[in-house]
Amino acid sequence: MNEHEKEDIGKMVGMGLGAAGGARVGAVVIPIPLVGAFAGGVIGAALGSEVGRNTGKAVINGALAFVGTLRAQELAPRRPGPLQITRGGYV
Repeated sequence: MNEHEKEDIGKMVGMGLGAAGGARVGAVVIPIPLVGAFAGGVIGAALGSEVGRNTGKAVINGALAFVGTLRAQELAPRRPGPLQITRGGYV
């Protein structure tokens, strides 16, 4: 996944979240039915797409790094455990 794809993903997610949040805030700020929600949604989508574009790369890179560390632990060879004492001696 290249950097441009990561920016596009962040932009779309930010736009959706911004539109949803902006519509809610707009409906409270402008109590006219549909007008406040529409205006808030448009402003929220514009702000959300810019914020998402900038933070999308960082979030995706962080998630990929986290998953990479989990995979590295799965693929790492197991260290032998400590010796255990049994009736026959050390095992």
